Amino acid sequence: MINYLANPRRFLNFTKLIEPLLIIISLILLLLGLYFSLIVSPPDYQQGETVRIMYVHVPSAWLASILYFSLAISSIIFLIWKNPLADISAR
Repeated sequence: MINYLANPRRFLNFTKLIEPLLIIISLILLLLGLYFSLIVSPPDYQQGETVRIMYVHVPSAWLASILYFSLAISSIIFLIWKNPLADISAR
């Protein structure tokens, strides 16, 4: 399967198929996570309601760091090997 997806056209066709499903799953999980972190979680005994911002802030910071790192790796791959999968504008 990995060799099959190494072809850029096949990979892009595969991602077009699974993209709607992944969007729906991620939206459901995002809404569930926000509900449990901002509504269901109890307030802290010292900080009160303000502790709930940690449930949003920390994962957002991690996500931003991971995305920035993956963008750097993708740029390096494109600059070295000119792989069209690493550059979205090469379609």
